[in-house]
Amino acid sequence: MDEVFVDSSVFVTHCMAGDSTLIKLLKSFKLLISPNVIEESFYKSMYLRTETIHGRTGKYLLRDTYKRDKNAYRGVYQYFHEFIPKLIEAGELRVLPINAEIVLDSVKISWEYSLLPNDALIAATCKHYGIKKIATFDEDFKRVDFLEVVEV
Repeated sequence: MDEVFVDSSVFVTHCMAGDSTLIKLLKSFKLLISPNVIEESFYKSMYLRTETIHGRTGKYLLRDTYKRDKNAYRGVYQYFHEFIPKLIEAGELRVLPINAEIVLDSVKISWEYSLLPNDALIAATCKHYGIKKIATFDEDFKRVDFLEVVEV
Protein backbone atom coordinates (compact mmCIF):
# COMPACT_ATOMS: atom_id res chain seq x y z
CA MET A 1 0.00 0.00 0.00
CA ASP A 2 1.33 3.45 -0.91
CA GLU A 3 2.24 5.90 1.83
CA VAL A 4 0.84 9.41 2.05
CA PHE A 5 1.61 12.18 4.50
CA VAL A 6 -1.60 13.75 5.80
CA ASP A 7 -1.59 17.50 6.33
CA SER A 8 -3.48 19.13 9.17
CA SER A 9 -6.08 20.56 6.78
CA VAL A 10 -7.46 17.05 6.29
CA PHE A 11 -7.82 16.43 10.04
CA VAL A 12 -9.38 19.85 10.67
CA THR A 13 -12.02 19.39 7.98
CA HIS A 14 -12.78 15.89 9.25
CA CYS A 15 -13.01 17.01 12.88
CA MET A 16 -15.02 20.17 12.27
CA ALA A 17 -17.15 19.33 9.24
CA GLY A 18 -17.25 15.55 9.13
CA ASP A 19 -15.57 15.63 5.72
CA SER A 20 -15.00 12.07 4.45
CA THR A 21 -11.56 12.65 2.90
CA LEU A 22 -9.72 11.06 5.82
CA ILE A 23 -11.86 7.93 5.62
CA LYS A 24 -11.21 7.66 1.86
CA LEU A 25 -7.48 7.97 2.49
CA LEU A 26 -7.60 5.22 5.13
CA LYS A 27 -8.93 2.84 2.47
CA SER A 28 -6.21 3.62 -0.09
CA PHE A 29 -3.00 4.55 1.73
CA LYS A 30 -0.80 3.99 4.72
CA LEU A 31 -1.18 7.31 6.54
CA LEU A 32 1.78 9.19 8.00
CA ILE A 33 1.95 12.33 10.11
CA SER A 34 4.35 14.11 12.44
CA PRO A 35 3.72 15.52 15.94
CA ASN A 36 3.36 19.07 14.62
CA VAL A 37 0.42 17.96 12.46
CA ILE A 38 -1.46 16.81 15.55
CA GLU A 39 -0.66 20.05 17.38
CA GLU A 40 -1.62 22.27 14.45
CA SER A 41 -4.82 20.33 13.77
CA PHE A 42 -5.85 20.43 17.42
CA TYR A 43 -5.18 24.17 17.67
CA LYS A 44 -6.93 25.04 14.40
CA SER A 45 -9.95 22.95 15.39
CA MET A 46 -10.15 24.75 18.74
CA TYR A 47 -9.76 28.08 16.91
CA LEU A 48 -12.66 27.26 14.58
CA ARG A 49 -14.78 26.05 17.50
CA THR A 50 -14.21 29.41 19.18
CA GLU A 51 -15.45 31.13 16.04
CA THR A 52 -18.58 28.97 16.10
CA ILE A 53 -19.23 29.92 19.73
CA HIS A 54 -18.56 33.67 19.48
CA GLY A 55 -18.89 34.53 15.78
CA ARG A 56 -15.27 35.64 15.91
CA THR A 57 -12.03 34.16 17.12
CA GLY A 58 -8.49 34.89 18.19
CA LYS A 59 -5.85 33.24 20.32
CA TYR A 60 -6.76 35.22 23.45
CA LEU A 61 -10.49 34.64 23.03
CA LEU A 62 -9.79 30.94 22.49
CA ARG A 63 -7.61 30.79 25.60
CA ASP A 64 -10.16 32.60 27.76
CA THR A 65 -13.13 30.59 26.47
CA TYR A 66 -11.26 27.32 26.91
CA LYS A 67 -10.35 28.19 30.50
CA ARG A 68 -13.94 29.20 31.33
CA ASP A 69 -15.87 26.52 29.44
CA LYS A 70 -13.89 23.46 28.37
CA ASN A 71 -17.14 21.61 27.69
CA ALA A 72 -17.68 23.84 24.65
CA TYR A 73 -14.65 22.07 23.15
CA ARG A 74 -15.67 18.52 24.11
CA GLY A 75 -16.09 17.36 20.48
CA VAL A 76 -12.65 18.62 19.53
CA TYR A 77 -11.17 17.05 22.67
CA GLN A 78 -12.77 13.69 21.94
CA TYR A 79 -11.55 13.73 18.34
CA PHE A 80 -7.93 14.25 19.38
CA HIS A 81 -8.07 12.28 22.63
CA GLU A 82 -10.02 9.25 21.36
CA PHE A 83 -10.30 9.06 17.55
CA ILE A 84 -6.71 9.93 16.59
CA PRO A 85 -5.16 7.60 19.22
CA LYS A 86 -7.38 4.75 17.98
CA LEU A 87 -6.01 5.21 14.46
CA ILE A 88 -2.46 5.19 15.82
CA GLU A 89 -3.05 2.13 18.02
CA ALA A 90 -4.67 0.26 15.11
CA GLY A 91 -1.62 0.96 12.95
CA GLU A 92 -3.69 2.97 10.47
CA LEU A 93 -1.81 6.18 11.27
CA ARG A 94 1.90 6.38 11.97
CA VAL A 95 3.53 9.33 13.73
CA LEU A 96 7.02 10.03 12.42
CA PRO A 97 9.54 11.61 14.80
CA ILE A 98 11.08 14.97 14.02
CA ASN A 99 14.74 15.62 14.72
CA ALA A 100 17.08 18.62 14.60
CA GLU A 101 18.13 17.88 11.02
CA ILE A 102 14.50 18.06 9.86
CA VAL A 103 13.86 21.28 11.79
CA LEU A 104 16.96 22.95 10.36
CA ASP A 105 16.14 21.76 6.83
CA SER A 106 12.64 23.22 7.23
CA VAL A 107 14.12 26.72 7.44
CA LYS A 108 15.83 26.24 4.08
CA ILE A 109 12.67 24.72 2.57
CA SER A 110 10.59 27.60 3.93
CA TRP A 111 12.83 30.07 2.13
CA GLU A 112 13.13 28.07 -1.09
CA TYR A 113 9.40 27.37 -1.54
CA SER A 114 7.93 30.41 0.28
CA LEU A 115 6.22 28.18 2.85
CA LEU A 116 5.17 29.20 6.31
CA PRO A 117 7.16 27.46 9.06
CA ASN A 118 4.76 24.62 9.88
CA ASP A 119 4.21 23.74 6.21
CA ALA A 120 7.98 23.85 5.69
CA LEU A 121 8.41 21.47 8.65
CA ILE A 122 5.91 19.09 7.05
CA ALA A 123 7.73 19.27 3.70
CA ALA A 124 11.11 18.72 5.39
CA THR A 125 9.70 15.71 7.25
CA CYS A 126 8.47 14.23 3.97
CA LYS A 127 11.83 14.86 2.33
CA HIS A 128 13.73 13.31 5.25
CA TYR A 129 11.65 10.13 5.19
CA GLY A 130 11.43 9.87 1.40
CA ILE A 131 7.68 10.46 1.35
CA LYS A 132 6.57 11.55 -2.11
CA LYS A 133 2.81 12.10 -1.61
CA ILE A 134 0.88 14.48 0.59
CA ALA A 135 -2.88 14.68 1.18
CA THR A 136 -3.86 18.28 1.76
CA PHE A 137 -6.32 21.02 0.95
CA ASP A 138 -3.47 23.55 1.12
CA GLU A 139 -2.48 24.79 -2.34
CA ASP A 140 0.96 25.87 -1.08
CA PHE A 141 2.28 22.32 -1.22
CA LYS A 142 1.84 22.31 -5.01
CA ARG A 143 4.93 24.57 -5.17
CA VAL A 144 7.10 21.87 -3.58
CA ASP A 145 8.67 19.97 -6.48
CA PHE A 146 9.52 16.84 -4.47
CA LEU A 147 5.91 16.34 -3.31
CA GLU A 148 2.89 15.13 -5.23
CA VAL A 149 -0.38 16.49 -3.87
CA VAL A 150 -2.90 13.67 -3.74
CA GLU A 151 -6.26 14.79 -5.06
CA VAL A 152 -8.85 13.87 -2.45
